[in-house]
Amino acid sequence: MKLILLRHGQTQWNLARKLQGWRDSPLTPQAKRQLSALPKNKLQNTVIYSSDLGRAQSTARIVANISGTHIVTDPRLRERCFGILEGKTVVNSADGGEHWRAYHQRYRIPLTDVPGVESELQFEMRLKSWLYEVGNKHQGDIVLVVSHGEWLRALINIMAGQPSWHQGKGILNNGEPVYLMNL
Repeated sequence: MKLILLRHGQTQWNLARKLQGWRDSPLTPQAKRQLSALPKNKLQNTVIYSSDLGRAQSTARIVANISGTHIVTDPRLRERCFGILEGKTVVNSADGGEHWRAYHQRYRIPLTDVPGVESELQFEMRLKSWLYEVGNKHQGDIVLVVSHGEWLRALINIMAGQPSWHQGKGILNNGEPVYLMNL
C-alpha cells in the first residue's frame, strides 16, 4: 500500500491559534484555493479516507472532486481529543497555567493532566486499528488519508517504530500532501 497523507486545509481557528481537537471551524478561502490546485495526476487512482470532522470532510470533498473518487469516512481518523483546552487560544506554557504547560510538553511527557484529554493509549489504539484494517484491505492500492496534525504526526511515528506521542518530524503543514511509499 502507498499512503498519501494530507492534513486538512487551513481553518479559521488555525489562523486564530485556537486548539480544535474534536471541535471544528471552516476552511479559509486560501485553503480552498490551495487544495483546488493540488496536482490531479498525483491524486488519481486513490482511495480517500477522511476523518469525520468537518474540516477534514471539506478538504476530502475538494480532493475527491479533483481525483474523481469517493470518500470513506472513518471516525478513527479524528484528531486527538484535547479535553478542556479545545476551543481555546493556544498560549505560551509559562502564561497558561498547568494545563497549557502539560500541552506544550506533550512530546516529552505523555499528556495526562488535562481534564477530558484522550489518553495516548486510546489515541494510539485508534491509529493502529485503522492502519491494520486499511493495510490489509488495500494491499497494492494508493490510499489518501485526510486527517489532522497530531493524528498524522502520531501515525508517522508509529510507522517509524517510535512512540506515538514523541514529536518525531512534527506537525504537517495544512493542505500539503506527504507521499509515503510501499508500506
